[in-house]
Amino acid sequence: MTGRVVVIIQARMTSTRLPGKVTLPLAGAPMLNRVLERASAIPGADHVCIAAPEGEVHDPIADIVRQFPDVSLVRGPEGDVLRRYALAADATDATTVIRITSDCPLIDPQVSGAVIGLARATGSSLARTAHDRGYPHGYDTELMSAELLRVADRDAIDPFDREHVTPFLWNRPDEFPAVFLDRRPDRRSWRLTVDTPGDYRYCSALYEKLYPRNPLFGIGDLEQLFATDPVLFGRSSELDC
Repeated sequence: MTGRVVVIIQARMTSTRLPGKVTLPLAGAPMLNRVLERASAIPGADHVCIAAPEGEVHDPIADIVRQFPDVSLVRGPEGDVLRRYALAADATDATTVIRITSDCPLIDPQVSGAVIGLARATGSSLARTAHDRGYPHGYDTELMSAELLRVADRDAIDPFDREHVTPFLWNRPDEFPAVFLDRRPDRRSWRLTVDTPGDYRYCSALYEKLYPRNPLFGIGDLEQLFATDPVLFGRSSELDC
């Protein structure tokens, strides 16, 4: 794996379960700000880009991106997220694409950087945090060569593949071999992504506890917090009520 590594983050204002969630405040700034701060700290990444839909309803995303001079914005079709990624990769001269999503405000830069390191060490063009074990939901980081992304954009016709960007690649392991970053102890049961109001309240509580001490708090900080405050760890289901 060589060349220009670009982190591309999909973001929109029209999420079904929690509209406008990327603008909800976390530690005094919109959630998208926090994702951009973390993405910009990923070791081994050369650039960060937001892939947002066209249309006025999504303009608040552009307003946030303007606060980050080193972050670019590429806009494309709302329903075809795969096409948005391909447009962003082309616009930023990406050789390798890191995919994360804007509803993961606890993404750990060191974990995402480890995915880059794994791809470099193995020479793989396709890598990610493991699907079903290892790191929490909300730490998911996918890496693919821009060439593979273009293959998916060219050949994928299933609407599910177009919406979710990478299943076309993952579902063809013989054609597109991949490597996976695992971890022990297994924390995959932890839900640290924001899809619902309860998710948002839970992540807000974690930010209140950890952000003042370390704005880029990671998996070790969360493990320490949950060891000392097991009640907080158990609140993820309660907060969705």
